[in-house]
Amino acid sequence: MFFRLLNHEFGKLFKRNEFNIALTVEFAMVSVIFIVSCSVLYKSYTSQLMSAYQLWIGYDTSQFNFTKYIYFLFFITLPASIAFSDSYLEDKKEGVINFIVSRCNRGLYIFSKGIAVFVSGFIIAFLPLLIHQIMCMTSVPLFSVSEAATGNPAYDRYYLTAFMLKDLHSANPYLLNVVYMIFDGMFGGSIALLSYSFSFFKNVNRYVVIILPTILFYMENFVSQLMGKPNYSIMNYLYITAGIKNMNIDVFLFAIMLTISASIIIIILNNLSGDEV
Repeated sequence: MFFRLLNHEFGKLFKRNEFNIALTVEFAMVSVIFIVSCSVLYKSYTSQLMSAYQLWIGYDTSQFNFTKYIYFLFFITLPASIAFSDSYLEDKKEGVINFIVSRCNRGLYIFSKGIAVFVSGFIIAFLPLLIHQIMCMTSVPLFSVSEAATGNPAYDRYYLTAFMLKDLHSANPYLLNVVYMIFDGMFGGSIALLSYSFSFFKNVNRYVVIILPTILFYMENFVSQLMGKPNYSIMNYLYITAGIKNMNIDVFLFAIMLTISASIIIIILNNLSGDEV
């Protein structure tokens, strides 16, 4: 029964207009950023081109930082919430919930939908970043000679001491990029799950469910920067940066675990209250 429910929820996910629109907007955004980046590099000497892993939107380069900030500030949380997080409210409005739970365990229904919601947020965050990296690999060298030509080989640069997972960067910078894509996917999934949990509040508005996680994300980022603790800002863990001291992967993983745990607690408490699904 669980796998039938899961298959049903994923079927709804991939057919949902909001999911496909959000994913299309994400693809369009990374495509525009890619075109802008390539236009800046147009007619540059081959020996002066950066490597494809450095051209990736999530990599810290002073030349394209403005596009990175725009993307990670505005194009992760909201699209992840829009994709599928309010589908519980949609089921409730259409009156199909009682029909479903009369034929299966209510907990299985909530759990299967939660998995689909998390995966939807993961896909929205992860897939466009992967596509952007592939675009970069088709346009500039995988490893540019410009790094060695300037006397600062990629694996010996002083700023790598400030990188998180710097040993992985030295071993394979593309693998590090993929790891950060997975981090972003986990973040997108946790945000989507938090948004989903808000839909269990009584008489909650659909727009509150979608927008509130993004507002909380902005508030956390603002407070961390205001207190002079950028290493506690979750946004700064979504891309590779060497400009912030004391970055610790444990901070990011704790934030993800806290968000998921809070979502689960909210769902459980609201279902223990005795309200109708």
